[in-house]
Amino acid sequence: MNENVQFLKEHPVFQRLSEVYLHQLAEHMRVINLEAGAVLFEEGEPAENFYIVMEGTVGLYATLSDDQEQWVQMIDVGEVIGWSWLVPPYKWAFTSRTREGSMLMEFDASAIRELCDRDPAFGYGTMKQICALMLGRLHTVRTQMGERIRDLQKDS
Repeated sequence: MNENVQFLKEHPVFQRLSEVYLHQLAEHMRVINLEAGAVLFEEGEPAENFYIVMEGTVGLYATLSDDQEQWVQMIDVGEVIGWSWLVPPYKWAFTSRTREGSMLMEFDASAIRELCDRDPAFGYGTMKQICALMLGRLHTVRTQMGERIRDLQKDS
């Protein structure tokens, strides 16, 4: 447990949390190891966890209308994976697969949501961090869309 608290203290997303909140979060996290190509979650499935990459890289993919997958973003060491766990209906917006063997910190989303509901200050702080993550993903997708449109215009 103390190792988990120390990990949280050093992570930029959690650095501003009080010691009490860090201990509460640490109760609902665990380390998982996945082989290369392992599916972490699939688009449309219930979002029951969120993750921080500790080793390796993880890809995010969106399903297109013709059931093709489009790469969205690569998540590297230290980055958080997942915001769908905090926004109803709590379904994954993307599919996520490891690119190589990876170690991740996994958080129990329902327990963290309960902490957010019980303590509005904790919930607000968590929501601000997740909104920043969502905004970053939105910018990534927007940039990729612009590049694809330019490529299509060149080909026409």
